[in-house]
Amino acid sequence: MNFFQKLVVSASILFLGGYFSYAMASEVENSSTPSGVYIVSSSSMEGVVRLGGSVTPEKIVNLNAQMPGDISHVAGSEGDSFKQGDVLVALDRKSLIAKRQQAETQLASARAGYRNAQVQYNQERISPNIQGNTMMGGAPGMFSMFSDPARDFLGQGNSQVERNSNLFSRQTTIETSRNSVQQAMAAIRELDESMSNTISYAPFDGVILKKMVEKGDIVQPGMPLVTFADISRLQVRVDVPTRLLKVIKIGSKVQAQLDGESNPIPVVVNRIFPMADKGGHTTTVKFDLPFGIEAHSGMYAEIILPDPQGKNAALPIIPESAIVWRGSLPAVYQVNENGTTRLRLIRVDEIASNGMVSVISGIKAGDEILIKP
Repeated sequence: MNFFQKLVVSASILFLGGYFSYAMASEVENSSTPSGVYIVSSSSMEGVVRLGGSVTPEKIVNLNAQMPGDISHVAGSEGDSFKQGDVLVALDRKSLIAKRQQAETQLASARAGYRNAQVQYNQERISPNIQGNTMMGGAPGMFSMFSDPARDFLGQGNSQVERNSNLFSRQTTIETSRNSVQQAMAAIRELDESMSNTISYAPFDGVILKKMVEKGDIVQPGMPLVTFADISRLQVRVDVPTRLLKVIKIGSKVQAQLDGESNPIPVVVNRIFPMADKGGHTTTVKFDLPFGIEAHSGMYAEIILPDPQGKNAALPIIPESAIVWRGSLPAVYQVNENGTTRLRLIRVDEIASNGMVSVISGIKAGDEILIKP
């Protein structure tokens, strides 16, 4: 091969190498150029205010001791679930059981006295014996039919008055005996109520949030035992400034943000308390969280409400589909001038009903981002 042929071959190789290099470079550049690019626009957003509150169960009760005594049974610990009517805490009842047995004995004696009083009354009414206790050793005598009129005539007594007096005395004994029976029965009912108060039952299906006693502890009336709640339905309790009450009503939807979450969630106004706090000029409002939301009682949360007195601000808005999540951080893929993309972390504000999201920081109006990365 002469010099000219070598020169032609070398030129051909260089040409083909340059062509393939250009083709590969073009392919890489085209692959990095996004399809479906969204140009970030801005929208004038009304002023909003964020109000801090806490997550609370819709139903929560504090069970306190109603009787003094020793704790004999604690059903479980924090987080344990129970059905309505299950025993949660019980006190020792041995002393109350002994008192009830004593009251039952007193009731039996009172009933026996009542029956005896009835028998004595019937005897006095059917077979009166005015002087039976003083004549002939108590045996009825034939002399009474002669002596009674004589005593009445001589002014030494009145047989009819004495008979009425004896009947009234027997009636009084019956009433006293009847009252003794009622008193004994009332004592038993009181003891039964006291025995019932030694047991704390679950008022509804739920879990123990906090346990303040252990088996063997001595408690007095009013001491807290457990905090019990139904955590299947959660709410956010917030003190809302009185001037903002006009922007909400029962049943209306607003945005909320749980602690550690950057994505707002919709909540519903459940209850607006009828009385405002005099010192802080706020009113307590409860907002229902969506069913099944992962939240815990006592967690910090913020409610986002429109502020009629706030100034409007122009914020970048992007489609919700453009947001990707890296853990708990929202981000978007920004398209550079050369067609490549890079991940940009952003801070979102609100999600509108049309699927558009306002962005507080991270991008600005005019930036290009991937609409569906």
